[in-house]
Amino acid sequence: MRISAIAACALTVGALAVPPTAVADTGLPPMTPTNGGPIIGGGGNAQAMSQQLKSLNDAGVQEVDGPDAAQFITAAAGIANRDLAGPFMAFQRALSCQQNNAGFGARAYRRNDGQWGGAMVVIPKSAYPDTAAMKACIMTNWRRPSAGSTTAACNSGWTYPPQQFNNKGGDYSVLLAGTNSEFCAKLNGNYQGTASPWP
Repeated sequence: MRISAIAACALTVGALAVPPTAVADTGLPPMTPTNGGPIIGGGGNAQAMSQQLKSLNDAGVQEVDGPDAAQFITAAAGIANRDLAGPFMAFQRALSCQQNNAGFGARAYRRNDGQWGGAMVVIPKSAYPDTAAMKACIMTNWRRPSAGSTTAACNSGWTYPPQQFNNKGGDYSVLLAGTNSEFCAKLNGNYQGTASPWP
């Protein structure tokens, strides 16, 4: 009887000593800001590009630019939660159109709880003079515009004149995508009425 009691006690202690099973993080990955500027591939006019990247002005949403945004897009595209990963996978395909280190601008957004976010990529035509080839590539790699819903991803694309005309001239094209309709609605307001759908 004593041996049985000791064995039962040992089993109980052993059970208590087993570490709890880790719960997988299903949210967007953390952002790592290095303040590397607004342009993914370097070059170009950083000041002009900074003016094209829109902020949500929300203390509950983190924002990173340029190479930091590109790094976040790559990390977010690889997470297990495919609903959250979807918009960033679309950006990975679109960024495959970048050639010769062309200076694409980018900003990524992540709500502090990791359950909401998105990105925008700005393509200056001065960095990619063959606009027809760029449009064809984006049409192949970017989804048709979608308003999304409260539970479905959204995406859109616009082309517009520069906010401040520079000596090189040319237009900007922008791609937007996020984890639900709220994301695109917040940013599309910057372009509706002053820009044309693209591509």
